[in-house]
Parts: sequence; C-alpha cells; structure tokens
Amino acid sequence: MSNFHKSILAESTCILLDIDGVILDQNFDNLFWGEWLPAAVAAKKDISLETAKEDIYKTSKQLYGTLPWYELKFWEDKYDVDLISLAEQNKSYVKFIEGAEAALKFMSSLNKKIFFLTNCDSRLLKVKSSQVSLLNYADDWISSVDLGVIKEDQKFWTIAFNQLNVLASESIFFDDNISIVNSAIDYGIKYSVHITEPTNNDSVIYESKSEYQIRKLVDLIRAD
Repeated sequence: MSNFHKSILAESTCILLDIDGVILDQNFDNLFWGEWLPAAVAAKKDISLETAKEDIYKTSKQLYGTLPWYELKFWEDKYDVDLISLAEQNKSYVKFIEGAEAALKFMSSLNKKIFFLTNCDSRLLKVKSSQVSLLNYADDWISSVDLGVIKEDQKFWTIAFNQLNVLASESIFFDDNISIVNSAIDYGIKYSVHITEPTNNDSVIYESKSEYQIRKLVDLIRAD
C-alpha cells in the first residue's frame, strides 16, 4: 500500500496538504473548541461550564461547514473572549502527528512544490507555527479565512490554484475532512487522499470509502 501511494506522489508535480489532522495533531483543536473556549466563556459570563458547552455546541452545529465556523473573530465577538491569548496559554499542546515531520522531510527531498491549504484562521496558525516549525516545509500557504471562502466551496480552489500558479491535474492533496477531499476531487484533483487518523491518541478514527486513503502521512514512507 505504501509503495502505491509513493507512486502517485511521484506522479504529481505539486503536493498540497491540509494542516490540522494531517500535519498537526487535531487534539489541540478538539481541546481548544471543546474545553478551553467553554471554560473561558463560563468564566466570562459567570455561567456553568455545561451551559457554556451547550451554547457553543448549538452555535457550532448551526455554522458547521461555513466560513464563520472557522473565523476567530466571529467567536471572539460573540463570546467576548481573546482566543489568541487562549491559544498562547495552551500552545504546548500543539504537536506534529506521529511521523508527520519525517514525511514532510521526505516530501521536501522530492524536489516538488509543497503548499499548505488550511481552513484554520491564519491568526491561530501563527500561534501554532510558533510552537512547531511546520511552515518551514512549505513553499507557501493559504488560509481560507484570509480568502473569505472555505475549502468546501469550489471557489476556494479556483482562487488558490490561480494564486499558487499550479495545476489541479498535476497535484496531490491530503486532508482529514472527507467533504473537503471530495470537494478537491470535484475540482479536478485526481489524487485527493483521505487521512483517517488525525490524532496521536486515536480519539478520532474515520471510516473511509475514499479511493485514496492512508492512516497518517507517515504511511507514505513506511515499508510494506
């Protein structure tokens, strides 16, 4: 299986990667939105943690898959909290997924363009990158929040490929969100690979029917 994926990697002239759940352990984001934000809201509004969680969950469910869901400003304005300060306080939780940095080093040795395409707000990404040196492995990166359109939307791909000056037909893309994997396929990225294990603690494992799938990036460099 790993040789098969190395083959399609070799066929591509450009490597596109999501960040959270592909390169970085998604556990940071799960804690950020599921625990630390509710705790901050509960303290700010003098309400119970459970009440804060219920309100945030309700809002999140309503906005899932839309731009505000990813925008720090939306949540800061709604709950009157400083999310960058919250991220800074907890950035020790930002970690590479097991083997991800080794996989990035391998990709860097292939003499191909490497770009990161993320829905993560660039303000939050800068905090994460101050903890782990992931952006050193990319020729460039794009945050959908900066573009004003998310990866689930076909408009994102048009803008991103024009900005990066690369071709979808010659690219390979990795993401842990199956909706985004399918969005990339719809745009014309033939090799759109679903990452099925986005955390180090196995708290999230996706079942996948995607034609191209691997557990983690490190599977690209593991022997059969």
